[in-house]
Amino acid sequence: MRRPLIVAVLALLAYFILGSAVSSSSPSAFDRSAEGLIGVGEPLARIFTQSCLWYALTAFGIMAIITAIVLPTWRGRILFAVIVTLATWQTSDALKVLFGRPRPTHWIWVHESSAAYSSGHAVFAVLVYGLWAYFIWRSSLPTPVRTIVAVVLGVWACGVIWSRLALGAHYPTDLIGGVLLATTALGIGNAVAIALASRRVAARYG
Repeated sequence: MRRPLIVAVLALLAYFILGSAVSSSSPSAFDRSAEGLIGVGEPLARIFTQSCLWYALTAFGIMAIITAIVLPTWRGRILFAVIVTLATWQTSDALKVLFGRPRPTHWIWVHESSAAYSSGHAVFAVLVYGLWAYFIWRSSLPTPVRTIVAVVLGVWACGVIWSRLALGAHYPTDLIGGVLLATTALGIGNAVAIALASRRVAARYG
């Protein structure tokens, strides 16, 4: 339990340090360096971005619930994913208001009303596609199946993050912040899951 908490604390500290820095100053040279990506592969970028909008995430959640009903052995992983994702979703929205960083000026396609830091799409890329890539990879599915599915999900997570730069919706530091926030959530969730499992074992044999 200690290691996940240490990871969570370090990621959260880095998240707030970065957020405080970028929200109180104009875009850095590092952030401006991504402007050359704007418009590159826009049709594909739209597909990646849409895969983390509310309707896509809702469909993903429904499929997860159906899987939990059909496959009881996956219920723990699905419950973990759903709780962590929903809690982090709400936390991310609140923190956007706290930092209030303006979006880039060269934003194309759909303009969302939320602030820039941190990227909710980056959060979902990690907590939905990245986490499920890990679950599939560590599962008992046949090796070819879990390898292909895990790689596709992992690549998709990276594609979602890239799409936010290609559409000009975020600065690179917004995306880094989203990954840090997701890492924090996974660390806390993992620590809680370990503690609960230890308590159940102690109650059973104590």
